Amino acid sequence: MDDRMSGRVSRGRVALFVALAVAIDWACWLWAGSQTGWAVAAGTAEWSAILPLTMFGPLVAALVVGRVPGADVPRGWRPRVRGNLRWYVVALLAPTALTLLGALAYFALVPGDFDPEATAYAQAAAAQLGADSAQVPMLLAAQFASAVLLAPFLNALFAIGEEAGWRGFLYPALSGWLPRPAAMLATGAVWGLWHAPLIAMGYNYGASYLGFPGVGVLAMTVFCVGFGALLCLLRDVTQSVWPCAIAHGALNAVAGLPVWFSHGGVGILGPMPLGLIGCIPTLLLCAWIAAGGRGRARSAGE
Repeated sequence: MDDRMSGRVSRGRVALFVALAVAIDWACWLWAGSQTGWAVAAGTAEWSAILPLTMFGPLVAALVVGRVPGADVPRGWRPRVRGNLRWYVVALLAPTALTLLGALAYFALVPGDFDPEATAYAQAAAAQLGADSAQVPMLLAAQFASAVLLAPFLNALFAIGEEAGWRGFLYPALSGWLPRPAAMLATGAVWGLWHAPLIAMGYNYGASYLGFPGVGVLAMTVFCVGFGALLCLLRDVTQSVWPCAIAHGALNAVAGLPVWFSHGGVGILGPMPLGLIGCIPTLLLCAWIAAGGRGRARSAGE
């Protein structure tokens, strides 16, 4: 079966999916926040368990909606590697390319924040591993290689919980009654806003920027719309959510790498690709896909 609608999914089932995905995960995040002073403290027992588990909230929502009578969509659970290997390579490497390009854009516009010595990383390596300055480049290279080539596959085992919902159900369902580019952008916007409680508790951007937390929620939503376009493209050309999960897992693995070379660390502008400057290459890719690059890429893959 291909990725066409087997019937138009009702707006009610789409609304139920979004409501469930939000309710399940927001309840968990707000409970964890209430235990840690309304801040995401990733090293605590509460957040160490909650953050990975709530990645499966969209999957749970999709499974529940699947039990509701009505038209449904093919969920894309088959890996479909045969004939799509090039797209799996794109899924693996594109997040790294976007992260590096975003870091270049950020450091070009904010050169004073660039730390060529990776001082913060060197200090952490010395404190945690007893490494001296001569060992830092080797450690950096090893960690970079692991983040690019190994971690995406491990992270995908959790990212599939989100992708089975966002790209497995919501995107194809919206495509039944919206033009594909609009469905792609709407899926990304829902995905971004779903993060709102985390951003409001300092996740990804901290809490010291101007306009906290509203600007952070906006930045996260803009990034998710942009990166979500790539994930929807992967879903379209492979008819599977697994490349989406690998790309999502790759992003989670590499997004923090530019912070090693930043004096200021995490910020609302960058250097991570989630920042307002760091996301520029991702948004350019999104514009290309929305303007017809999706169709050209799909034709090239056939």
